[in-house]
Amino acid sequence: MRELGPGHPLVFNHIPKTAGTSLQLALMQVLQPTRFVTGLDLALVGGYDEIDSVRPSARTSFYFTPEDMPLDATMVSGHISPGTTMARYPRGEHITLLRSPQVRMLSQWLHGRSLSEFDLRHWGPAAKAFRIARLPLRQYLEHRMIAPNIDNTMTRFLAYPHQSLKRTEFIDESLDDELFAAGVQRLDAFSHVDVTENPQFGARLGEWLGAELPESRANERTSVPVRMRPDFDVELEPATRELLDHRCRIDVRLWQHVAAKVLPDADPAEVLEGALQKSVHRYTAMLSQPAGPLTKRQVVERVYDVVTKLDPRRARR
Repeated sequence: MRELGPGHPLVFNHIPKTAGTSLQLALMQVLQPTRFVTGLDLALVGGYDEIDSVRPSARTSFYFTPEDMPLDATMVSGHISPGTTMARYPRGEHITLLRSPQVRMLSQWLHGRSLSEFDLRHWGPAAKAFRIARLPLRQYLEHRMIAPNIDNTMTRFLAYPHQSLKRTEFIDESLDDELFAAGVQRLDAFSHVDVTENPQFGARLGEWLGAELPESRANERTSVPVRMRPDFDVELEPATRELLDHRCRIDVRLWQHVAAKVLPDADPAEVLEGALQKSVHRYTAMLSQPAGPLTKRQVVERVYDVVTKLDPRRARR
């Protein structure tokens, strides 16, 4: 197994909704880190930057500068950009996973639609960013307040803190090549990179690490409230699909850059379209299932949601 330790940690830069939670659990089982560090930085924070208003239980998850991160970490994992971790841990072994950009986007949208007011209770005014997912897909993709989360998110995560990235502005096409180049430069600095569409990504990572990784699945949202369940035939009508592709255009180029190395015999366009159709089919089947019996948590969520509607100030605290 690779030699890891303080000053030389394994750093998993987890791009949101790329099967990273499952991978993190598998890595922790194998590595048994003595100093595990997790959290997020400001790479994907949009126009909801009222971090001071977030409750301490959530605010302490943020690393505002590289210097905020502990130097003695033996494993780091979270939505922390390589721009932050590579500055703090220049000798660290950095790894990441890319996912079909359109699939990643739909997964994120569905995840947001599954969140209750109870889930958002620690976020104060910043919770409004999560509530945007309750809008139809097209309106979601048009909302500038969450631009970093819906506009070439993988590119933004990799290129951060690039001077051309703005929190509440969509990326102008004139910047595409510049940001693509910045993303490639950052990807080339990683010790190991793969795409989730590669059936062998777990085996490849285990071979690189020098240890077999156990299979693990986590953070899959199997329950979306009935009122939040979308009709994908409607949501993905041609104009919205075109906008979705536009919001993913640089991310697709970065995905193709990695796929060309790890899936050299595959047709990238076929892999991406196949991944999207498979995911839409899976989501449709999942969301067509009848709601099961209420769990204790769901009862608490519903009561909390009712109280919040009666007293909207609760959601802003």
